[in-house]
Amino acid sequence: MAGTSSTWTTLGSNTNSSINTDSADEANVNVVQSATGASGINAQVRHECHMWLIDGALTYTKSFDWSINTDFTVVVNSALQTLAGDPGNVTCHIEGSVDGTNYVNMRDIGTWDAGTETVGQLTYDFDAYGRMPYMRLGLDGDAVDNSATPIKINIFMHNS
Repeated sequence: MAGTSSTWTTLGSNTNSSINTDSADEANVNVVQSATGASGINAQVRHECHMWLIDGALTYTKSFDWSINTDFTVVVNSALQTLAGDPGNVTCHIEGSVDGTNYVNMRDIGTWDAGTETVGQLTYDFDAYGRMPYMRLGLDGDAVDNSATPIKINIFMHNS
């Protein structure tokens, strides 16, 4: 059984609530704001989805549904979900496609040493590696069933 991911949401539209899927409940990112409510993560545009890592095969997000026009930071397991099993060193890939069907690996942006409760941070260099009409993130870890413990993935564009 291959891993899966949810659709992307934008601007934290599912933050400070919980999701309820067939696989699990997961708390979302705890937003910290100033007394005026003007600072904190809610003031930043971000894109987020959930991923269920089930086996050692590459698990992909849905295609990004926003324009890639700058560098971006990927935060893996941003809600600090405790995983059922350690997927080991998880390679994070950015893939691109001209037609949304045939993807190529644009760049391995790094490795997340997942453990059972860690947050990973990686950066994609837009100027060096470019963009394609369709892009997605792929995670490749060891064969451990984490179907009951989805992780949250956030992407922050650097100049948005």
